[in-house]
Amino acid sequence: MGVFQQRTQSHCKCMALRPPVLFSFIFVTLVLIFVAATTGQALQKSTLGTVESPPAEQSNPEQQPAAGEKAPAAREHQPAVPTQPPAPKAQPHAGTPQPEALPRALQEEPGAKHAPAPGAAGHEEAQNEEKHVHLPEISPIPGVTFVDTLIKLMDYELNVRTLGWRPNDIIIGRFTDNINNYQLGVLEAVRFTTLRLKDSLTRLGEADSYDPDLEQAVNLFMNSATSWWFPSAESSYSKAIEHLKKFKTKLEKGQRNFYYRRDTLVSLLATYKDLAGNVNRTLVMPTGWFQAVDYFYYAKGQAHVYFELLKVCRVGFKNQLATMHGTDIMDDALHELSIADRIEPWIVFNSDLDGFFANHRANLNAPLSEAAHLLGELSLL
Repeated sequence: MGVFQQRTQSHCKCMALRPPVLFSFIFVTLVLIFVAATTGQALQKSTLGTVESPPAEQSNPEQQPAAGEKAPAAREHQPAVPTQPPAPKAQPHAGTPQPEALPRALQEEPGAKHAPAPGAAGHEEAQNEEKHVHLPEISPIPGVTFVDTLIKLMDYELNVRTLGWRPNDIIIGRFTDNINNYQLGVLEAVRFTTLRLKDSLTRLGEADSYDPDLEQAVNLFMNSATSWWFPSAESSYSKAIEHLKKFKTKLEKGQRNFYYRRDTLVSLLATYKDLAGNVNRTLVMPTGWFQAVDYFYYAKGQAHVYFELLKVCRVGFKNQLATMHGTDIMDDALHELSIADRIEPWIVFNSDLDGFFANHRANLNAPLSEAAHLLGELSLL
């Protein structure tokens, strides 16, 4: 059987004609290969951003700048159609060295700034944020910012934090042991800081008298943290804060003094070193999970007080630290305390050091023990 022809109404014995599918496929494939090769070359040029200059012997002498003239601007900055023909340029003298044609990527306008690599600025900023601690601006009156920071640390736990002071709560405090222990850590550091403020930071020597407001503040801070009546912990600590505010007013009026001296700084650093060493002991001793969580947040509360107050000391005692050659050591200690202050796990795990889960006490102990070591070195300078 041949092919039936509609025009002649007959059958042709020749083979059936089929569309040239194979030739069409080959043609489309060649076109796609050509387009892909052209596109790949264009992307490569755009990425590299440089164009090779033609050899010197093949370049047009009319496009070469004369001696003493500036190189022409990049081609993309020139108008597409010049309004008037360019003036003929003077031919360079024989033997005059000609500036080589620069690649287009190097032909930049004066004052042009290079854009940073993607993500480079953010990465560098993150590194600076991690390595450097932002120091506060302090009052020109010695001791005012130190006392004010001490007041704010304790006032936050009493009046700003939700539900206030927790360790003496009969009902709610039974379910918020994390905050309870954090506040106990803050209280312990505030107690000993106020004691150092009374004994050394505001006295010229052993013969100098104690400030009565600081004496009252120390005594009131020593009251039990779990007392809820006659007197309550909140009322005792609030009165202590009022005495600290009175002492701050005395500093501002010049009635009392805060001394930036090496010996007063050493006494404060030695106190913090001893307190941090005692906390490190609780962070490494074997214990159950519930007690491990209590130790963790207690250490966090103390570390927060050290961090905030030592930042003030870093600025106020900068001359003494420079004389002691201890500025770098203090900066390292503040860096370690900032790491400890930023550790905020959702759940505190007490796994083995080689276990699958974390041991957050060990994670906190690492920067805190290093800070205690650095403060010990500073106290010996």
